[in-house]
Amino acid sequence: MKKIFNTNSYIYLSIFRILISIHIFKKYLIYFINRDILLSKTFIDPISQDKLLVILGVNQTFIHQNISVLLNIILLLCILFACGVFKYIIPIFLFIAIELFQRSYIYIPNGGDNLLKFVLLYLIFTNCYRFFTLKKYTKHKEGTGIGYFVNQVAVLLIKAHLCLIYMTSAIFKLNSKVWFTGIATYYTLQLERFQGTDFNIALSKNGYFVTAATYATLLWELVFPFFAWTKVSKFYVFGSGIMIHLGIYLLMMIHDFEILFIMCYGFFISDEEWTKGYRLLGIYAYYFKRRIYKISDLKANKSNLLL
Repeated sequence: MKKIFNTNSYIYLSIFRILISIHIFKKYLIYFINRDILLSKTFIDPISQDKLLVILGVNQTFIHQNISVLLNIILLLCILFACGVFKYIIPIFLFIAIELFQRSYIYIPNGGDNLLKFVLLYLIFTNCYRFFTLKKYTKHKEGTGIGYFVNQVAVLLIKAHLCLIYMTSAIFKLNSKVWFTGIATYYTLQLERFQGTDFNIALSKNGYFVTAATYATLLWELVFPFFAWTKVSKFYVFGSGIMIHLGIYLLMMIHDFEILFIMCYGFFISDEEWTKGYRLLGIYAYYFKRRIYKISDLKANKSNLLL
């Protein structure tokens, strides 16, 4: 447990800051382009008032009327957050702005939005500005101080939250008849809402695929919270998770939800592992470049001999 707590994730925290900013920017840019639809009766329910906003005295009608302003603020905050400007202040305002939007439009948020909200909350307490910022980072002594402790706890909470989601999902699936009997994928692929490709119907009629996909997903969700913390097995569950989420992305047209979950896997990879991976990539790139140059030289020499 001590080793897990003392594992640094500053490299991926900085990468994730940029990735999550792009993710949110793209998501809310779509809302901004379709902002006229947000004012329709489909999304605005005058009867369903968010209890927290009512307690705080926030007028939801005012938010609906000025939704363009709120969306513009979110887009601007995403740019500032990606650049690392004003550091710890920006994620607080970004969290508040997104929370106002989600609570004002109760029919829009999904499971991915719930995770997004918590991840942003955790990021407020992290030092995700060490790399890739406009202002050069000032080095401090590692592994000491309240700031380091809070950062480590926040990163640990992100990882624990992701594991909890998978475990809870698996437990609920085990109590569902369609998942327990191995036919859940059949019903999902048959639904018109999830017709992501022309192959969905054909795949749903293949009993081997349906059974394998259903039980593989269930088994993977059960083992993820345990294998994600180990040095070797985590890469197997991450690889499986990426395939499963990309499969859902392509076949079922559930987009932002899947990308966000995949992005969170990087927190389980330490700075040491990221550095080692970068060096190995550099070595492979070097030898690949030499190989290309060698082939080019051989072709050039062959052409000269023919002449």
